[in-house]
Amino acid sequence: MEWSPNIETLYSKIVAQVPMVFRPIVKPKLREAAEAQSRHRNESWVSEADLVAALFEITPKQFKDECVKMVKGLGLDAARFVDLNEIRNQYKKSWAEFGEAFLPGNYHITLYVTDRCNEQCKHCAVDLFKRDDLPIKDWINIQDNLEGALRKQNRRGVYIYFGGEPTVRKDLKELIAHAGKNNYFHALATNGLLFDEEYARFCADNGMSHVFVSLDSADPQKAAKIRGARRAGDLAKRAIDNAQKHGMFVIVNFVVMKQNIDEMESMKALIESWGAAPYMRAVIKTGTAAQYWKEVGLSPEEYRRFYDFKYRHAIEAVRKGLGSTLPIFDIWDWTPFMEQPRTDAERTAIEWGVGCQSCRTISGVDVNGDLFPCYYPTQLKLGSLLTQRFEDIMETQVFKDIRDRKKTSGKCTSCGNRQLCGGGCGVHSECETGDFFASVPYCWHKE
Repeated sequence: MEWSPNIETLYSKIVAQVPMVFRPIVKPKLREAAEAQSRHRNESWVSEADLVAALFEITPKQFKDECVKMVKGLGLDAARFVDLNEIRNQYKKSWAEFGEAFLPGNYHITLYVTDRCNEQCKHCAVDLFKRDDLPIKDWINIQDNLEGALRKQNRRGVYIYFGGEPTVRKDLKELIAHAGKNNYFHALATNGLLFDEEYARFCADNGMSHVFVSLDSADPQKAAKIRGARRAGDLAKRAIDNAQKHGMFVIVNFVVMKQNIDEMESMKALIESWGAAPYMRAVIKTGTAAQYWKEVGLSPEEYRRFYDFKYRHAIEAVRKGLGSTLPIFDIWDWTPFMEQPRTDAERTAIEWGVGCQSCRTISGVDVNGDLFPCYYPTQLKLGSLLTQRFEDIMETQVFKDIRDRKKTSGKCTSCGNRQLCGGGCGVHSECETGDFFASVPYCWHKE
């Protein structure tokens, strides 16, 4: 965890105000609480707000007035920090009620357990060429490697079985059972074709918290055409019902592409009417999708339309008092949250997960065990989890540069929205320019 010189100085000033008899207790406790506040924002550095919020958090109720006086005496806006601390505590409660797997601070990792699939989607991020599967024992070792490193940071992993279609692996249940036995957070991303009630029951019995089900149109014929499977829509709905029947939270993956961009509003309403959460993401020019880009790809104007849609249904919900902490699947993408929040409540609701989350809250593991920054496959590899410890990979310069949003190029370098945006989506950048760190060509912000 990084502490800037200014924050270290403020920390020392606060500790110096504490009565000598309490100082040995307060000093380490304040530091630990400040770093916990930072992790709650999915950051790797402690801010002034983190430090002061931590001070209020560890101060007993009977000493709160003295704490406020201390903060005022340091020249800080005590009233603002009191309000900010209450906002943060409110949102922590909201997250606890929502579900542990989605708590800020958790690290979501897609495990590409196979390239094989029983559908033929032209928008797929996986290449048409299918590689051999790793033995399931290697995936168990990879999962333990990741979780061991994260636990040392007081974090948890959330392992999303991905592909391809992960359920085509008959031995996937061994990995699911391993996660369940060890109380890991885990989830499944499926097209639903093989996700019958028995499979749903097995996942629930092994502690799976949520399931992603892919559905790209409310029109059964269009859904079948997009996915190359005759009953794609019907079987996706069956999977949703099966997961919900066995108590798992359902997120419906809706990939926005040329064929279905006009369905965004209707699909959002339909998915929510089922008691599921819509996760809408834009098609990316990689893998199979790159081969069919003229057919599935979005224009710059359509990308802007998509992100404006996401913005309207997320940040404006906070502004209208209709949302508190926005769930990760609302903003788990490059969204126009690069626009500056207007209040502390808005920033607190979104700052933990806005902009590019590569190496912060998301990464992916390829079919061969290579780690890539995002949950989408990239040409940029960070290392091999078959031969390297995740904690060592996290200490590499490239990992830190991506995590801390320090390595960008082009107009992103001088953009005032960089800290929230993170330079846009690195996967989009790599697919369009060949450089993960380049500016996305269709970003609408001016230089």
